[in-house]
Amino acid sequence: MSLNEKNVIEFKKALKEEQLPNFSSGLYHWMMFLINFYNRVKTNLKIDFDSFMVLQLVVSDYLYKTNKEGTKNYKELGESFKNFPDLFSDKRKVNIASIAEVLNLPRETVRRKVLHLQKLKLLDYNKKGINIGPEYKTVFNEFVSGTVNNMSRLIKRWESDGSLKDLLELKKNL
Repeated sequence: MSLNEKNVIEFKKALKEEQLPNFSSGLYHWMMFLINFYNRVKTNLKIDFDSFMVLQLVVSDYLYKTNKEGTKNYKELGESFKNFPDLFSDKRKVNIASIAEVLNLPRETVRRKVLHLQKLKLLDYNKKGINIGPEYKTVFNEFVSGTVNNMSRLIKRWESDGSLKDLLELKKNL
């Protein structure tokens, strides 16, 4: 039986087509990033992770409103936290019920966490709603900058092991 050259498949080419994207290395780096992040919340901010998420929800509301007015670079955003007046006093603020709904936490738990964060001056809570407190500038200067640096390292690791390229080209169904 003779082989027709059209029917011959090169072994290296077939192997290359079967190769799936790198996943375990990228996932490992992601897990290490998350573990470090979680530990930094406890150690540096000295709050539990649910309280951190309450704080993040309030900050995300501020960022959403800020971005509607026009985006800011890192330095401008940092300055806005240093001189934090209530820039959006005329706009609706988040409240305990909305935070509880988004984070799927009991309202009473959210209320206690908001009061604790208010004691730390990370949040400002009054009858108008919940806003960023005067001490959030410290979180931004220390914690956010550390997180940005760690995120940069994560992306560089993903780039060096090919995970970033694979992630960017990832199809909807794994």
